[in-house]
Amino acid sequence: MSQPYRRPPGKSRHISAGGVVLLVVLAVLLLGAFGATRGVLSRRSVTIIASPANAVSAPPAGSVVAVSVQPGESTAQIARDLQDKGLVPNDAVFLGFVKLRGSGTNFQPGLHKIAAGASMDQIVAELDQPVTPPEIRITLPEGRRTEEDAAAAANAGIGTAQAFTDLAAHPDPAWKYDFLVGLPKGASLEGFLFPDTYLLPAGTPKSADLIKRMLDDFQKRVTPDVRQQIAAHKHSLYDALIIASIVEREAKAPEERPLIAGVYWNRLAKGMGLFADPTVQYAVGKPSNWWPQLSANDLKVNSPFNTYLKQGLPPSPICNPGLASIQAAANPQGDFFYFVAKNDGSGQHAFARTLNEHNANRAKYGQ
Repeated sequence: MSQPYRRPPGKSRHISAGGVVLLVVLAVLLLGAFGATRGVLSRRSVTIIASPANAVSAPPAGSVVAVSVQPGESTAQIARDLQDKGLVPNDAVFLGFVKLRGSGTNFQPGLHKIAAGASMDQIVAELDQPVTPPEIRITLPEGRRTEEDAAAAANAGIGTAQAFTDLAAHPDPAWKYDFLVGLPKGASLEGFLFPDTYLLPAGTPKSADLIKRMLDDFQKRVTPDVRQQIAAHKHSLYDALIIASIVEREAKAPEERPLIAGVYWNRLAKGMGLFADPTVQYAVGKPSNWWPQLSANDLKVNSPFNTYLKQGLPPSPICNPGLASIQAAANPQGDFFYFVAKNDGSGQHAFARTLNEHNANRAKYGQ
């Protein structure tokens, strides 16, 4: 067996001149790359480093770029998105940067807004911040019936109109609101869905989310003091809401709300019919026109809501009244029994105590 070659004692490994040149070139390249990377990482505004074929233009100065971070998305995926939007030189540089900082593991899901020219420190700081989810804003005015609110909610992306009306007609028995105790059997939430502007988290809010917010608002706004005032007149809250809903549809001048409420309470006390046009509109209204102009035939419609034919209050509120109308029903004013619109553009009415006065007002104002 032959012996392996061994270097003679005292001899050293020889490096050729070509090898020395190669080592020097490699050292220069490494130092250059290190210096370039340090320069990129230290600058607030970065220049895109890419081949001309793959170059990405930086966003215009002063602009803001939206960066969406999905739950479970990796840092590498986020880095590629930042590169594609021109916010970082390239994804590898950004990944190296976050690794050096010991960050990149807690980027928060959501839609982040990043200014053009932001440094990578600023980008990381933004991505680390929790994002407040966007909200759906919906305004539900006074005097609309439940079907109108249901359509508005569906248009805003809050459940479906059918789900809204179904839940309003059959409230969740788990909702323990004291003002719903003692409602007539089969009564819906008409009258209790408080008109207001509501903000709900975006995503997939349900009809129940909005309805519960409206009931919460009712409980907060219709205070115990208001309910005591209603009780002091020996009226139930539900009856007061029925009157308030009619006032909401009749009153145009705010100062007349208590007077109109007074007319209806006074007529009830005397056993007179309410003769309230809005209740008939509620009876004959349709999805294409919930509050139609009434005809003589409409006044003959056989409905429990036709207060020209039926004595007493209608079975339920006809809309969802606002606080001013509820307060008017709680604190009625005047000893009037009649009123007629002046039709002069003011929205005001002429009030009368007797039928003769009322007929004179009708003649005066062309009724």
